[in-house]
Amino acid sequence: MERAASPLPDREARPPPGPSRVRARRRGRTIRPVRPPASLRCAALAALLVAAAAPAPADVLVPKKGPPVRGVLVSRSETQVVFNPHFSTNPGMTYEVLRLPADQVKRVDVDPPAEVEFFRRLRARPPGDQTVLKDVARYARDAKLKAHAEMAWLLFLAEVPDDAEALAAVGGAARAAELARGNPSLDGDLVGGLRKLVLETDPAARRPIHADLLRRGMVARPEELERYHRSGRQPTGLREDVPLSMHADRYAGAVYTLYVPERYDAALTWPLLVGLHGGGPDGKDGDEVVGSGPSAMMFYRALAEQHGVIVACPTAQRAPWGQPVNEALVRDVIAEVKLLYHVDVDRIHLTGHSMGGYGTWALGPRMADVFATISPMAGAGDGNLKPLIDTKTPVFIYHSADDFIPVAPDRAAAKRLHDDPAQPDYRYTELEREGHGLPESVRAELFEFLLPRRNFDPAHKDVWPRSSFAGKVTPDEKTYLGDPLAAFEGRPVPLDERLAAVRLGGGRGAATVDALAAEKPAGAAEGALKVLKDEKASPHGRALAARLLGLLKDAAAVPVLRKVVAAEARRETSVLAAAAARALAALPDAEAGPSLAAATTAWVAYFDRHRMGETMRFSDWERGVGTLAAIVGAWADVGGAGPPDALDKGVVARVFAAAPKVETSDRVPQDPGLARAALATSVGRAYAAGKAADARWTALLAALASDEKAKAAAAAERK
Repeated sequence: MERAASPLPDREARPPPGPSRVRARRRGRTIRPVRPPASLRCAALAALLVAAAAPAPADVLVPKKGPPVRGVLVSRSETQVVFNPHFSTNPGMTYEVLRLPADQVKRVDVDPPAEVEFFRRLRARPPGDQTVLKDVARYARDAKLKAHAEMAWLLFLAEVPDDAEALAAVGGAARAAELARGNPSLDGDLVGGLRKLVLETDPAARRPIHADLLRRGMVARPEELERYHRSGRQPTGLREDVPLSMHADRYAGAVYTLYVPERYDAALTWPLLVGLHGGGPDGKDGDEVVGSGPSAMMFYRALAEQHGVIVACPTAQRAPWGQPVNEALVRDVIAEVKLLYHVDVDRIHLTGHSMGGYGTWALGPRMADVFATISPMAGAGDGNLKPLIDTKTPVFIYHSADDFIPVAPDRAAAKRLHDDPAQPDYRYTELEREGHGLPESVRAELFEFLLPRRNFDPAHKDVWPRSSFAGKVTPDEKTYLGDPLAAFEGRPVPLDERLAAVRLGGGRGAATVDALAAEKPAGAAEGALKVLKDEKASPHGRALAARLLGLLKDAAAVPVLRKVVAAEARRETSVLAAAAARALAALPDAEAGPSLAAATTAWVAYFDRHRMGETMRFSDWERGVGTLAAIVGAWADVGGAGPPDALDKGVVARVFAAAPKVETSDRVPQDPGLARAALATSVGRAYAAGKAADARWTALLAALASDEKAKAAAAAERK
């Protein structure tokens, strides 16, 4: 028999509880011990003192003079005791940190929160070290964590099945066998069966694997097991700007950046960290956003791989993060990742830096039932802490004292958490000279904080992982991600359902376009044309339909594509205009040039509308110039024929020669030269295709004289 996997191996991934008899009998997880209220406040150390008579789980410094102080012991030597009342162990923190001569300290009682300490010890166990498991079980027993102790004893028995102490602790061999049956955390054969299921591509061959898993005691619906298989088909590693599928039609091209550890195993459950990017509103109309999912991911990627954590960083639809559309976005990203990857639903965490720190403070209390922890970084707190305290959601706050974002609100939030009678689980780290950065030591502290913590839910008393694959197929899953049972039951997805996925947009819609283009089923072009004509469909869905028509080489789409590409230039339709231009260039249309010239003129006008005198915000620049690059590139593909003024008096004279100064942010990578070089390449290609006169080339290169890279990009197209 394959040895059962530990729920917390050194790589931090935990096996699922599976839909099992254990799950059916014991719903959820153990309630954390209730923390008694502090009853003592002293004027000398008002923000730092605790009641000696009724301490909550925490280290307690007892000086020889004065009242005790709750917090964490940072270090202790023969000469000095360093104690942090805000529970941070970061050695760079000095704010309100106590440094007392050792001879002034009566004692330090080390009493960390028992449940956190239990999972920390379980995580730290060296692989195969059975002695540690036994010690962890005894620790949980002594801390009166009954369910946790039982978990550790059962994990120990999975490796040493005849140990008398462990058998006695769980009520004998018969009960141990009953508890282990159907629990993949304790039955290596079940884990092996799940891995076999993940790898099997033939639906008919998966049926006996289903039956074998059920025979071994796993209580699971077919759709739950098929989610394991679907998850095994998902990519790992870094994926930037993944189009969101879940409710894609409700957003303006929602995307998120995803990191899945390379060693991802769909048979195990994994923690999920949601990271909110920094930045702010951008654009002349304030409808663009500085910052993105990729800019946030750089903080977390290395640590996520090291510790085995899935990270999802959405790009905000609007700034700031607290807007309702962003809350819906975060919920939908979580829902999508939970169905496509195997997530422990009790280990979903939220963090964010800068604007993302503000966003964590805004969304964390609204979604406190979802998150196991929230960690606002360099934002501003002291807002609505009550939902976090009521749900016992741990909070880790970071700020630098010299940040341009004022530190005072986060200090106030830390004080309110410290002084609250419920004595919530929190940590406040403040460094002195880190500016607006997010230091490596704090990022390491973030992961150290979140990894041993679980969602607090009084309705659940089980400590085993809860699988995100559990539950019936919902209408949303069918609509936006596809029915996991379709292939298993041998049901082909009808063409109208596939075209509906195209209409909705998102990742599933894009994948459907690729599949339909490869298969070329009868009626696909006609259906895609209906989607393109439907002005009630989302621009991103219509853009996918345009792309499909181009791939299918459907000449009947030409009149509609001409109309769409030359339509009014608006922010919402930029992706549609670019896709329609590319599709038009892929079709046999001798008259495409004038339509693309008209589109070029429309988007030059859009560009001009978003100038602010002599300047332009980067997001407006990137959108306007990027869309023009796609349209002019399509114009080049059809031969560059058509009214030359759209290029000469539009792009060259307005965008290049009279270019505004582009205002960029130093908080996220922004390079206006990339979009300018792309557009210069497109214009150069169009000039070359249309055999432009030397005078036109001279004017183009003169207009680009201040940007050597863009000038070289255009000149390289001259034959």
